[in-house]
Amino acid sequence: IPTVTDRIALMVVKLLIEPELERHFHPDSLGYRPGKSAHQALLTARDRCYRRGWVLDMDIKGFFEEINHGLLMRAVRKHVKEAWQLMYIQRWLTAPVQYDDGRLEEKRKGTPQGGVLTP
Repeated sequence: IPTVTDRIALMVVKLLIEPELERHFHPDSLGYRPGKSAHQALLTARDRCYRRGWVLDMDIKGFFEEINHGLLMRAVRKHVKEAWQLMYIQRWLTAPVQYDDGRLEEKRKGTPQGGVLTP
């Protein structure tokens, strides 16, 4: 769980980069985006089902835990140019997880869950 200071810093980065990144998303990409909702996703899915003769069923359980940091940062670098913003994003991705017993686990892949930038 990020500290209050980390949450503030990440929120600043989010507010600065979000308008630029939003321009690149498909209009039907509804997950975890400002002004978008699960209800909109259901309506879009229903509309597509009525217009198409097929449905693709996918299970993305564990998807966020498997994201490759290198690939993600390469995509981020295409749109984020400020070094300090990139530094915060990189540090946030690779920050170790501390368990109740004090043990630290280094993060080599995946995105931290429940933060300012992720679900």
